Amino acid sequence: MLPPPQHTVISPFQADISHSEGDVATSIDSCQPSSLAGLLPAVFRSRDTNLTTPPRKIDDFLEADLSVPKLNDIHSWLLIVGRPVPPRPLNHQILIGRNIVVTEQAELHLVWAKHRIFIKPLPRYLLDLSFWNDYLVCPAKSPGSGSSSPNIWKCENNPECHRREKLAALARGFLFSYTALVQHESDFRIAIDQGLLPSTVTWESWKMVAADVLENHTYAAVNPRYWYGELRLTRLNKIYRFRYGKIFRAYSTVGFYNSSGDFFADNLGKLAVFLGYVVMVLTAMQVGLATDKLQPDVAFQRASYGFTVFSILAPILALGIIIAVFACLSFTNWTETCDFQKKRFRDMGVSNKDKPVLNTD
Repeated sequence: MLPPPQHTVISPFQADISHSEGDVATSIDSCQPSSLAGLLPAVFRSRDTNLTTPPRKIDDFLEADLSVPKLNDIHSWLLIVGRPVPPRPLNHQILIGRNIVVTEQAELHLVWAKHRIFIKPLPRYLLDLSFWNDYLVCPAKSPGSGSSSPNIWKCENNPECHRREKLAALARGFLFSYTALVQHESDFRIAIDQGLLPSTVTWESWKMVAADVLENHTYAAVNPRYWYGELRLTRLNKIYRFRYGKIFRAYSTVGFYNSSGDFFADNLGKLAVFLGYVVMVLTAMQVGLATDKLQPDVAFQRASYGFTVFSILAPILALGIIIAVFACLSFTNWTETCDFQKKRFRDMGVSNKDKPVLNTD
């Protein structure tokens, strides 16, 4: 079980850099619905897969945008996926040949695979003090609440405070990861070019925020996922396949086969490499049987006979396994798609038997 978030400073920074001249969307005095929209995405997909605007379901949006339940579920296994150190800066990621791939999924933030590393852009709302006070700070301890110690978070037996503290721990950890990613001005330029930081943020303002975040940072106050930096996707997939039995879906389908052609091209390519090795061994055995020293050797002849039979049967068996796995994948995807469609249509209030309304004008 994960340890509960510890009491900490309400906001991880004090420098308000969201008020930019000429940027009406981010210049806000309070997070009212009209001004709140300037800090949030245009649309988000809720848990029931419906599309809505974030201000309409702000709590659901924050949960979807920041939470990392899959990583929290395997917290005790993260040691074999990554190291408990902050991520390396953006310039170093490029130096070691990794392409920065933008993702809006928090569970893919700082996850890497082959020559890619997935990074979630820093949301505008996490750089806005008013947003922190209105949506990430316990109401009883927020500024203006009348609390004698507004900078200390301590609300026992308050579900709303507990919910906000969990979100704040995620937000603080996410901000902390960016202080590691954007250390130098070169990192800042990369972040701006890649769209990882809001375009209104300047290098000087970022240095102020980073200094405040580090000054107020304690690992006990952030979500345990952010005790670790970069995580390897292949090992995350293995944990979910072999520990939790998610053979086909694993941790993420990113990098998985997008079509049957990709599946067969990859696996038949591996089979071709194996057959190439078999051909080399058979050729060597044939040459050996032609020599005076090995021709009368009974053990070598038996080995040659056995390997010849193996070379005939193994490709057929391997091809059968590939086809069987493909059939299992196809069947699983089909059944899951059918089940999801039934549930989705039920939620939509429609039926597959309903005839579409056609415009006859």
